[in-house]
Amino acid sequence: MAQYGLRLSTKSLSIIALSAAFYVLMGAISGLVLPAARGYPAHFFRGLAMSAAGAYTRRMWSVTVMSLISGILFLVLVPAPAPYLLFSTVAAGLLYDLSMGRNYPDVCRKRRRITVATIISGLGEAVVALGILTYVGLFGAQPSAIAIIWIVTIAANIVLSTAGAQVTVTLLRRYAK
Repeated sequence: MAQYGLRLSTKSLSIIALSAAFYVLMGAISGLVLPAARGYPAHFFRGLAMSAAGAYTRRMWSVTVMSLISGILFLVLVPAPAPYLLFSTVAAGLLYDLSMGRNYPDVCRKRRRITVATIISGLGEAVVALGILTYVGLFGAQPSAIAIIWIVTIAANIVLSTAGAQVTVTLLRRYAK
């Protein structure tokens, strides 16, 4: 039976906090080391951190809590005003948890379910972030150019976050009990 409450053990909270810290830290490091990559490596680390948090806690809403922590940290740490990071990160975590379905503890370690949840999560994150950035006028371009930006960004987000989730799948195969 699925456990939908937010009662989390100390171990689960530790895993969630470490996953959030890993995601924020690796996102920051990749942004500083590879500024030309424009934040794309962070999608890989998000896929890895979210799938690991869900798989190792086996608790519904654990990825949503992780994404909320990460989003708040991004809101505080990113030098430019970037509130879209909070909303897009929380949307990604929420969609990941909802994509796992009712039997969360039973399916959160299944390769196919992790992959599908990560794809849906990446799509949701990209749509929310791009929607906000388009709404505030960041992309001052022709509609065809904006459409290309959306397509490329969504595709990159999905591919990179799914690649990160596959690292979790590999670790689960080797080390999970």
